[in-house]
Amino acid sequence: MIEARNITKIYNRGKFNETAAVVDISLKIKDKTIVALTGPSGCGKTTMLSMLSLILTPSSGEILYDGDGVLRASDFWKTVFRRNNFGFVFQHINLLPQYTALENVLLPIYASDEDPAQYKERATMMLDELGIADRAGHLVEQLSGGEQQRVAFVRALIKNPRYIFADEPTVFVDEETSKIIYRTLTRLRDEGRTVVISTHDVELMKLSDDTFRMCKGRRA
Repeated sequence: MIEARNITKIYNRGKFNETAAVVDISLKIKDKTIVALTGPSGCGKTTMLSMLSLILTPSSGEILYDGDGVLRASDFWKTVFRRNNFGFVFQHINLLPQYTALENVLLPIYASDEDPAQYKERATMMLDELGIADRAGHLVEQLSGGEQQRVAFVRALIKNPRYIFADEPTVFVDEETSKIIYRTLTRLRDEGRTVVISTHDVELMKLSDDTFRMCKGRRA
């Protein structure tokens, strides 16, 4: 279980442009569920997602995984913890344009001590499950927006992460890709993964087990 206790994030503290992006939020995310963070643009849901996934450090508060506080751990420990347990799907996809779809999928493997060649068959199978196996050898610029998002999903899932964090995963994709994403997220939950998403997508909210609404940095 992931638990946030009184999380606050303030940017540029003490400066003229000080901004309270998240203010005193507490929530619990149960294992094997899909949880949606939702609210209007600028409400702080992406910042909250980034703190829950240990990409950003809160200004104050506590984050616990399975009851253990993690914020006081070293940056090295948090990096290894993310690498071994998390999969990320970024809003702007963040594929590397100089590499093919398959090469982008395998990039997380290079950050570990494992051989990427051992994951090639799995990567190809997963691309096939999302309907883009025939695009594996194409460069990013040769893929449509929906195809790029599917590649990003496979990259996030290649190491069987326990937790998947997705920031607005359907915002830039077509209807077909959105439906594939809905099915993929549901399957991940059914397989025992925990999925945390920030979204405006009503359909994603419908398939979520819990929805946390935010407004101006606070729980709504």
